[in-house]
Amino acid sequence: MGFSLVPYATGDLVRVIYTKDRMKTLDASLFSQAGIYFKNYGHQQVATISFRGTSAAHTNVLWHGIPVNAPTLGSTDFSQWNTWLIDDVAIQSGNQGALYGSGSIGGTVFLDHFNKIRTNVAKIGFGLGSFGYNFQGAKAEYKNNYFQGTTNIYREAIDNDFSYPLKGTDLFQTQKNAAALSYGLRQELQHFWKNQRISMDLLLFYQHRESQPVISQNYAEDFIKTYNIKSVVEHFIESKKGSISTAFGFITDQMIYNQNPAIRSQQMTLTQRYEYEIGNHLQINSGFLVNLLTAQGPNLENINSQKQLDLFVIVKHKINTHWSSTVGLRESLLIESGSKLLPSLGAERRWIFPKVSLISNVKIAYGFRYPTLNDRFWLPGGNISLKPEQSVSTDLGFQVWYRKLNMQINFYQTWAQDWILWLPQTGNIWSPRNIQEVAISGIEYVLSYQYTRNEKVLESKAVLNFQSSVNKTPYPGQSAYGNQLPYVPYFTAVWSNKLHIKMWSISLNQYYTSRRYTTLDQSDSYAVEPYFLLDFTIEYPLKLGKVITQISLKVKNILDNYYENIQNRAMPGINFQLQLITKL
Repeated sequence: MGFSLVPYATGDLVRVIYTKDRMKTLDASLFSQAGIYFKNYGHQQVATISFRGTSAAHTNVLWHGIPVNAPTLGSTDFSQWNTWLIDDVAIQSGNQGALYGSGSIGGTVFLDHFNKIRTNVAKIGFGLGSFGYNFQGAKAEYKNNYFQGTTNIYREAIDNDFSYPLKGTDLFQTQKNAAALSYGLRQELQHFWKNQRISMDLLLFYQHRESQPVISQNYAEDFIKTYNIKSVVEHFIESKKGSISTAFGFITDQMIYNQNPAIRSQQMTLTQRYEYEIGNHLQINSGFLVNLLTAQGPNLENINSQKQLDLFVIVKHKINTHWSSTVGLRESLLIESGSKLLPSLGAERRWIFPKVSLISNVKIAYGFRYPTLNDRFWLPGGNISLKPEQSVSTDLGFQVWYRKLNMQINFYQTWAQDWILWLPQTGNIWSPRNIQEVAISGIEYVLSYQYTRNEKVLESKAVLNFQSSVNKTPYPGQSAYGNQLPYVPYFTAVWSNKLHIKMWSISLNQYYTSRRYTTLDQSDSYAVEPYFLLDFTIEYPLKLGKVITQISLKVKNILDNYYENIQNRAMPGINFQLQLITKL
């Protein structure tokens, strides 16, 4: 079994991301995907996602089917997930992406599941790069008839002392106080017998990261220490017509900012899925999720566990060889906040011709996001009366294959209300309110082509994103009505090319991001200027007997352009990275 159909997704429209044997963070792996934009708070710093013009809390992240967004903030720092510890990554756009969980208004990111088939292999990875970057990692997979597992470990560090030009001058300044150090360990074990499987996965993560100062305060010395433990145990039973999967997850996080007391959070999750077939045309996926969340810190005291129950049933009907439909019904209940009924409907049509294939799909789905623990209980200012954010989205997509040409275009629209904003109150206290309405529309266009001649293969892919994410609330003033949301670019583009010449691989990737406004009044004075990046990579597998070492040299930002992803947080100019991955 592969990753073509994620067990925790509602349908087949899942994009699989290649991450095998990579030394990079998850945001770097997803950066070039259609509909996705990352806000990086500096180089190798916090990275939060904007999926289809939404905020960081509107993307649902599932690890082995367990929701892993932080209970306090409701979002994920994608820079804390290194692909050295991850086997599989997939994404699905829109409200209909996940069977359960809060926040999939923009989309869903799926990380790993227990369908992976292991082999007996070991690998060692080393990386060196500009600004004191270094990486050391090792991984080993093992397998017999009744048992398999993997052990992965890594260390990553960077001084981050790059130079950048000071705006409006001919002077350069060296970035200070932006170093980062991370350690990670993964241990997965699985045991098979007859038609059953019991699996466990454990992730341990530690990071000490200096918070990169803004360019006007290069002397600041803030830092964040993070400790994460994520664990899951799953029991799987398979029959001729279906399967039952039961999983229990436990997650604990601790964050220390400077010398302040730690903020701690805990999560316990129990989920069960029933998948079965009725005849040859009907597939049913049903089950439940129970989620208990709590947190404790200097501004979060005496919080009772936030209790969530989700029930779901998804029915896929294969009408004939050309038509299929998907009907979903989810009921989500949060104690003390009421329940939400979330229907969804999708249809797919396939045309198969001798040289051309075409798939069209359409779907409509309701979505929501519960208030976070910070929204409800932060002292002072938390609001326990907040309602869940609500949305409805529609999608229309087409995909065409003609020989070695693949073209895909998606049109989407989302209407959202009751979005939560923190507003100033009396006494210089800020408090969240259900105040904002947002209308989102966009087009995603992907074109890929493969050309082969003699022993040369050229792979080319272009990804274009056009998106409008418009504020429909006259806040903070009437002038803000109808404006683009902060840090949502109108247009992004990626053009990647990879040439294979015998054993060599040469890549040239181009990225463009349009202007982003940082305020709802769209002030040009506070806008972040557009930027263009050009990256180059050359790879070669060096064979010494049975040992293969994959050598990769990357040159990033070849044109040495100055750019910012977040206002007044510098990003580096031209920089280099050498990676060696040895397969034993």
